[in-house]
Amino acid sequence: MKDASVAIRRAMRLDYQTITDSGLVSTLVTFLFPLLFPLIAFMVGTVGALALCLTLTVGYWALSAAGLFVNTSSVQCGRLSALVPVTRSHQVVGRYLSAGVLGVVCLAEIIVQIGLLWLIDVVWMPLPWQDDSTPVSVLPTGMVVGVAMAAFVAIVALEMPFYYAFEFTKASSWFWSAVFVVAGAFGVGIILIPDEVLHSMAESLAAMPGWMWGLIGVIGCSAAVAVSYAISRHIWLNKEL
Repeated sequence: MKDASVAIRRAMRLDYQTITDSGLVSTLVTFLFPLLFPLIAFMVGTVGALALCLTLTVGYWALSAAGLFVNTSSVQCGRLSALVPVTRSHQVVGRYLSAGVLGVVCLAEIIVQIGLLWLIDVVWMPLPWQDDSTPVSVLPTGMVVGVAMAAFVAIVALEMPFYYAFEFTKASSWFWSAVFVVAGAFGVGIILIPDEVLHSMAESLAAMPGWMWGLIGVIGCSAAVAVSYAISRHIWLNKEL
């Protein structure tokens, strides 16, 4: 057990060095950059800014999780994983834990962003050129944060097997192409559904209690991570480096 934890920490240290290899200043800029997103509130209002903050922050850290594969899945560095004194199964565990750490950073920054938007609401809002003066405080921020983190988990769980299966550039191209195709198909499906059906579905979903949404989210995210890990581990253990 001790040897396994040492090996996993060693794999995570490689991921940490991948993130911080550009120097302290660049690393700080990378980690703190999303905290500038709330400034969008001065153009679109705090509610609109919150939606953009969540989308941009989740996407930003999901891409950062993909960036963990730069030194192990690119054409130039593909054999590095074969040279690291860590078993492949422990490499996969360490990579998923590293992605989890980035998820915690994402969550912390979203919470800080909401706090900054509340502050902007109190001190500066509404501005003369903005019609929408709805404050962030009236929104169910707990549910909003939960949905954002579920989206992060879903994206990371989907992208991990791609990066284990393919070279970094190809994985990025194929994965984000798949995301756009699925998103487009979903959008077309929503358009084709009659309005009466959509309203009925929305009312049914709104009637569900918050604890049920939370339970569904936890079970769904746990299942997504478990399936993703199993697929990634199978791919990596059988891949020729």
